[in-house]
Amino acid sequence: MQKLKRAAGHLATLACTGLACLALMGGTARQAQAQEIQPYEFTPLPAGTNLALGYYVYGHATEFNFARGNTIKDSGVEVNVGVARYVHFVDIKGYPAGFQIVQIFGSQSAAHIDGQRLGSAFGAQNIALSAFVFPYVNTATKTNTNVTVWLYPPTGSYDRRSLVNLGDNRWRGDLQLGLTQGIGDRFAFDAEYDVQFYGDNDKYFPGSRRLSQDPTHRLQFWANWRWNPAFSTSLGYEGLFGGNQQVNDVFAGTKTEVQRIRANAALFLSPTVQTMLELNHDVHVVGGFKQDFGATVRVLKVF
Repeated sequence: MQKLKRAAGHLATLACTGLACLALMGGTARQAQAQEIQPYEFTPLPAGTNLALGYYVYGHATEFNFARGNTIKDSGVEVNVGVARYVHFVDIKGYPAGFQIVQIFGSQSAAHIDGQRLGSAFGAQNIALSAFVFPYVNTATKTNTNVTVWLYPPTGSYDRRSLVNLGDNRWRGDLQLGLTQGIGDRFAFDAEYDVQFYGDNDKYFPGSRRLSQDPTHRLQFWANWRWNPAFSTSLGYEGLFGGNQQVNDVFAGTKTEVQRIRANAALFLSPTVQTMLELNHDVHVVGGFKQDFGATVRVLKVF
Protein backbone atom coordinates (compact mmCIF):
# COMPACT_ATOMS: atom_id res chain seq x y z
CA MET A 1 0.00 0.00 0.00
CA GLN A 2 2.81 2.43 0.85
CA LYS A 3 4.46 1.70 -2.50
CA LEU A 4 1.19 2.44 -4.28
CA LYS A 5 0.84 5.74 -2.39
CA ARG A 6 4.41 6.72 -3.25
CA ALA A 7 3.87 5.81 -6.90
CA ALA A 8 0.61 7.77 -7.05
CA GLY A 9 2.32 10.78 -5.45
CA HIS A 10 5.19 10.57 -7.92
CA LEU A 11 2.81 10.39 -10.88
CA ALA A 12 0.85 13.37 -9.57
CA THR A 13 4.07 15.37 -9.25
CA LEU A 14 5.10 14.44 -12.80
CA ALA A 15 1.71 15.51 -14.11
CA CYS A 16 1.93 18.83 -12.30
CA THR A 17 5.47 19.31 -13.51
CA GLY A 18 4.50 18.61 -17.10
CA LEU A 19 1.69 21.18 -17.06
CA ALA A 20 3.91 23.71 -15.34
CA CYS A 21 6.64 23.20 -17.94
CA LEU A 22 4.13 23.88 -20.71
CA ALA A 23 2.95 27.06 -19.02
CA LEU A 24 6.52 28.21 -18.49
CA MET A 25 7.05 28.42 -22.23
CA GLY A 26 5.23 31.74 -22.16
CA GLY A 27 7.83 33.18 -19.75
CA THR A 28 9.75 31.37 -17.02
CA ALA A 29 10.46 33.01 -13.68
CA ARG A 30 8.69 36.22 -12.73
CA GLN A 31 11.18 38.45 -14.46
CA ALA A 32 12.19 42.03 -13.79
CA GLN A 33 9.37 44.26 -14.98
CA ALA A 34 9.28 47.90 -15.95
CA GLN A 35 6.29 48.61 -13.68
CA GLU A 36 8.27 47.72 -10.55
CA ILE A 37 8.85 51.02 -8.77
CA GLN A 38 11.74 52.24 -6.65
CA PRO A 39 11.49 54.80 -3.81
CA TYR A 40 10.51 58.34 -4.90
CA GLU A 41 9.61 56.95 -8.34
CA PHE A 42 6.70 59.38 -8.73
CA THR A 43 8.66 62.63 -8.46
CA PRO A 44 7.91 65.26 -11.14
CA LEU A 45 10.96 66.97 -12.64
CA PRO A 46 11.19 70.14 -14.78
CA ALA A 47 10.32 69.90 -18.46
CA GLY A 48 13.37 69.05 -20.55
CA THR A 49 14.97 66.89 -17.83
CA ASN A 50 16.34 63.53 -18.95
CA LEU A 51 17.17 60.45 -16.91
CA ALA A 52 19.45 57.62 -18.03
CA LEU A 53 19.25 54.55 -15.80
CA GLY A 54 21.11 51.26 -15.85
CA TYR A 55 20.17 48.27 -13.69
CA TYR A 56 21.57 44.86 -12.89
CA VAL A 57 18.95 42.43 -11.51
CA TYR A 58 19.72 39.05 -9.94
CA GLY A 59 17.24 36.43 -8.77
CA HIS A 60 17.74 32.99 -7.20
CA ALA A 61 14.67 30.76 -6.91
CA THR A 62 14.73 27.53 -4.90
CA GLU A 63 11.29 25.95 -5.26
CA PHE A 64 8.22 25.83 -7.50
CA ASN A 65 4.60 25.90 -6.44
CA PHE A 66 1.96 24.37 -8.67
CA ALA A 67 -1.32 26.21 -8.01
CA ARG A 68 -3.91 23.87 -6.47
CA GLY A 69 -1.11 21.36 -6.04
CA ASN A 70 2.24 20.66 -4.42
CA THR A 71 5.27 22.81 -3.69
CA ILE A 72 8.18 21.10 -5.41
CA LYS A 73 11.44 21.66 -3.51
CA ASP A 74 13.99 20.33 -5.99
CA SER A 75 13.33 23.26 -8.32
CA GLY A 76 14.84 26.62 -9.16
CA VAL A 77 16.15 29.10 -11.70
CA GLU A 78 18.89 31.76 -11.84
CA VAL A 79 18.04 35.15 -13.33
CA ASN A 80 20.70 37.63 -14.45
CA VAL A 81 19.40 40.60 -16.42
CA GLY A 82 20.37 44.13 -17.27
CA VAL A 83 17.95 47.01 -17.77
CA ALA A 84 18.46 50.10 -19.90
CA ARG A 85 15.93 52.87 -19.24
CA TYR A 86 15.51 56.38 -20.65
CA VAL A 87 13.04 58.94 -19.24
CA HIS A 88 12.20 62.39 -20.66
CA PHE A 89 10.01 65.00 -18.89
CA VAL A 90 7.76 67.48 -20.68
CA ASP A 91 5.00 69.91 -19.74
CA ILE A 92 1.44 69.44 -21.05
CA LYS A 93 -0.71 72.52 -20.37
CA GLY A 94 0.86 73.00 -16.95
CA TYR A 95 0.90 69.32 -16.00
CA PRO A 96 4.27 67.55 -15.58
CA ALA A 97 4.41 64.59 -17.95
CA GLY A 98 6.80 62.56 -20.03
CA PHE A 99 7.65 59.32 -21.74
CA GLN A 100 10.10 56.48 -21.20
CA ILE A 101 11.58 53.47 -22.94
CA VAL A 102 12.80 50.37 -21.10
CA GLN A 103 14.69 47.38 -22.51
CA ILE A 104 15.46 44.34 -20.36
CA PHE A 105 17.98 41.73 -21.54
CA GLY A 106 19.99 38.91 -20.03
CA SER A 107 19.62 35.26 -19.12
CA GLN A 108 17.64 32.68 -17.21
CA SER A 109 19.70 29.61 -16.47
CA ALA A 110 19.67 26.30 -14.61
CA ALA A 111 15.87 26.18 -14.68
CA HIS A 112 14.56 22.90 -13.26
CA ILE A 113 11.41 21.49 -11.63
CA ASP A 114 11.50 18.34 -9.53
CA GLY A 115 15.02 17.71 -10.79
CA GLN A 116 13.94 17.87 -14.44
CA ARG A 117 16.06 20.33 -16.41
CA LEU A 118 14.18 22.91 -18.44
CA GLY A 119 17.20 24.55 -20.05
CA SER A 120 18.33 28.17 -20.25
CA ALA A 121 17.65 31.27 -22.31
CA PHE A 122 19.59 34.38 -23.29
CA GLY A 123 18.21 37.40 -25.09
CA ALA A 124 15.82 40.30 -24.61
CA GLN A 125 12.40 40.78 -23.12
CA ASN A 126 9.72 42.74 -24.95
CA ILE A 127 10.57 46.43 -25.19
CA ALA A 128 8.49 48.61 -22.84
CA LEU A 129 7.03 51.89 -24.15
CA SER A 130 5.44 54.26 -21.67
CA ALA A 131 3.84 57.68 -21.23
CA PHE A 132 2.98 59.32 -17.92
CA VAL A 133 1.39 62.45 -16.43
CA PHE A 134 1.17 63.96 -12.95
CA PRO A 135 -2.49 65.09 -12.63
CA TYR A 136 -1.97 66.50 -9.12
CA VAL A 137 1.17 68.06 -7.64
CA ASN A 138 1.05 70.01 -4.37
CA THR A 139 4.43 71.15 -3.09
CA ALA A 140 2.91 72.56 0.13
CA THR A 141 1.51 69.17 1.20
CA LYS A 142 4.30 67.20 -0.56
CA THR A 143 1.73 65.20 -2.54
CA ASN A 144 2.20 63.85 -6.07
CA THR A 145 -0.09 61.59 -8.08
CA ASN A 146 0.90 59.81 -11.27
CA VAL A 147 -0.86 57.96 -14.08
CA THR A 148 1.30 55.80 -16.36
CA VAL A 149 0.42 53.59 -19.32
CA TRP A 150 2.71 50.85 -20.61
CA LEU A 151 2.73 48.97 -23.90
CA TYR A 152 4.83 45.85 -24.58
CA PRO A 153 4.97 44.82 -28.25
CA PRO A 154 6.11 41.21 -28.83
CA THR A 155 9.72 42.08 -29.67
CA GLY A 156 11.48 39.81 -27.16
CA SER A 157 13.51 36.67 -27.80
CA TYR A 158 11.15 33.71 -28.16
CA ASP A 159 11.50 30.10 -29.28
CA ARG A 160 8.28 28.07 -29.20
CA ARG A 161 10.33 24.86 -28.88
CA SER A 162 12.11 26.05 -25.72
CA LEU A 163 10.78 25.66 -22.17
CA VAL A 164 12.60 28.85 -21.11
CA ASN A 165 12.09 32.22 -22.80
CA LEU A 166 12.67 35.87 -21.97
CA GLY A 167 10.14 37.12 -24.52
CA ASP A 168 6.57 35.80 -24.57
CA ASN A 169 5.30 36.33 -28.15
CA ARG A 170 2.27 38.41 -27.16
CA TRP A 171 1.14 41.98 -26.69
CA ARG A 172 0.78 43.29 -23.15
CA GLY A 173 -0.53 46.54 -21.71
CA ASP A 174 -0.52 48.03 -18.24
CA LEU A 175 -2.26 50.90 -16.43
CA GLN A 176 -0.41 52.22 -13.37
CA LEU A 177 -1.57 54.65 -10.67
CA GLY A 178 0.93 56.10 -8.19
CA LEU A 179 1.09 58.34 -5.15
CA THR A 180 4.01 59.91 -3.26
CA GLN A 181 3.29 61.61 0.06
CA GLY A 182 5.85 63.43 2.18
CA ILE A 183 5.33 63.73 5.95
CA GLY A 184 7.65 66.11 7.76
CA ASP A 185 11.20 66.76 6.61
CA ARG A 186 12.47 63.17 6.39
CA PHE A 187 9.64 60.65 5.90
CA ALA A 188 7.71 59.88 2.72
CA PHE A 189 5.83 56.94 1.31
CA ASP A 190 5.11 55.69 -2.21
CA ALA A 191 2.00 53.67 -3.05
CA GLU A 192 1.22 52.09 -6.41
CA TYR A 193 -1.48 49.98 -8.07
CA ASP A 194 -1.33 48.63 -11.59
CA VAL A 195 -3.23 46.12 -13.70
CA GLN A 196 -1.63 44.29 -16.61
CA PHE A 197 -3.55 42.84 -19.54
CA TYR A 198 -2.27 40.06 -21.79
CA GLY A 199 -2.85 39.15 -25.41
CA ASP A 200 -2.73 35.50 -26.45
CA ASN A 201 0.42 33.66 -27.45
CA ASP A 202 -0.71 31.75 -30.54
CA LYS A 203 2.73 30.23 -31.12
CA TYR A 204 2.97 28.71 -27.71
CA PHE A 205 4.25 25.21 -28.51
CA PRO A 206 4.72 23.08 -31.63
CA GLY A 207 1.18 22.10 -32.55
CA SER A 208 -2.11 23.91 -32.07
CA ARG A 209 -1.64 25.24 -28.54
CA ARG A 210 -2.62 28.75 -27.39
CA LEU A 211 -1.57 30.41 -24.13
CA SER A 212 -3.96 32.95 -22.59
CA GLN A 213 -3.73 34.74 -19.26
CA ASP A 214 -6.06 36.61 -16.92
CA PRO A 215 -5.11 40.17 -15.84
CA THR A 216 -2.48 40.59 -13.12
CA HIS A 217 -3.08 43.10 -10.31
CA ARG A 218 -0.10 44.55 -8.44
CA LEU A 219 0.30 46.58 -5.24
CA GLN A 220 3.57 48.23 -4.22
CA PHE A 221 4.48 50.28 -1.17
CA TRP A 222 7.67 52.00 0.01
CA ALA A 223 8.27 53.70 3.37
CA ASN A 224 11.20 56.08 2.91
CA TRP A 225 13.48 57.87 5.36
CA ARG A 226 15.86 60.56 4.07
CA TRP A 227 18.83 60.78 6.45
CA ASN A 228 20.30 63.78 4.62
CA PRO A 229 19.85 65.33 1.16
CA ALA A 230 22.07 62.67 -0.43
CA PHE A 231 21.21 59.42 1.40
CA SER A 232 17.91 57.60 1.98
CA THR A 233 16.77 54.12 3.04
CA SER A 234 13.45 52.40 2.43
CA LEU A 235 11.43 49.31 3.31
CA GLY A 236 8.94 48.02 0.77
CA TYR A 237 6.29 45.49 -0.16
CA GLU A 238 5.18 44.13 -3.52
CA GLY A 239 2.17 41.88 -4.09
CA LEU A 240 0.91 40.38 -7.35
CA PHE A 241 -2.47 38.72 -7.66
CA GLY A 242 -4.34 36.89 -10.44
CA GLY A 243 -2.73 36.15 -13.78
CA ASN A 244 -4.01 32.59 -14.14
CA GLN A 245 -2.60 30.99 -17.30
CA GLN A 246 -4.63 28.73 -19.58
CA VAL A 247 -3.42 26.43 -22.34
CA ASN A 248 -6.22 25.95 -24.90
CA ASP A 249 -8.61 27.28 -22.20
CA VAL A 250 -7.46 24.71 -19.61
CA PHE A 251 -5.88 26.06 -16.40
CA ALA A 252 -2.15 25.29 -16.57
CA GLY A 253 -1.31 25.56 -12.86
CA THR A 254 0.68 28.81 -13.09
CA LYS A 255 -0.31 32.35 -12.17
CA THR A 256 1.23 35.56 -10.79
CA GLU A 257 0.53 35.39 -7.07
CA VAL A 258 3.58 36.68 -5.19
CA GLN A 259 4.18 38.40 -1.84
CA ARG A 260 7.59 40.08 -1.65
CA ILE A 261 9.46 42.16 0.95
CA ARG A 262 12.12 44.67 -0.14
CA ALA A 263 14.85 46.85 1.37
CA ASN A 264 16.52 49.74 -0.42
CA ALA A 265 19.34 52.24 0.04
CA ALA A 266 20.11 55.11 -2.34
CA LEU A 267 23.02 57.58 -2.39
CA PHE A 268 23.66 60.64 -4.57
CA LEU A 269 27.37 60.67 -5.41
CA SER A 270 26.86 64.10 -6.96
CA PRO A 271 23.80 66.28 -7.67
CA THR A 272 23.26 64.40 -10.95
CA VAL A 273 24.46 60.84 -10.20
CA GLN A 274 22.71 58.40 -7.86
CA THR A 275 23.49 54.78 -6.95
CA MET A 276 20.95 52.38 -5.45
CA LEU A 277 20.87 48.87 -4.00
CA GLU A 278 17.76 46.76 -3.37
CA LEU A 279 17.54 43.35 -1.67
CA ASN A 280 14.33 41.33 -1.72
CA HIS A 281 12.77 38.00 -0.75
CA ASP A 282 9.53 36.23 -1.69
CA VAL A 283 7.57 35.27 1.42
CA HIS A 284 4.67 33.60 -0.40
CA VAL A 285 4.17 32.32 -3.95
CA VAL A 286 1.31 30.43 -5.60
CA GLY A 287 1.66 29.05 -9.11
CA GLY A 288 5.30 29.81 -9.87
CA PHE A 289 8.93 29.91 -8.76
CA LYS A 290 9.63 31.30 -5.29
CA GLN A 291 12.58 33.69 -5.28
CA ASP A 292 14.66 33.05 -2.18
CA PHE A 293 17.00 35.98 -2.80
CA GLY A 294 16.97 38.89 -5.20
CA ALA A 295 19.12 41.98 -5.67
CA THR A 296 18.99 45.07 -7.86
CA VAL A 297 21.79 47.58 -8.45
CA ARG A 298 20.94 50.83 -10.21
CA VAL A 299 22.88 53.85 -11.46
CA LEU A 300 20.94 57.01 -12.38
CA LYS A 301 22.21 60.02 -14.33
CA VAL A 302 20.29 63.30 -14.63
CA PHE A 303 21.04 65.47 -17.65
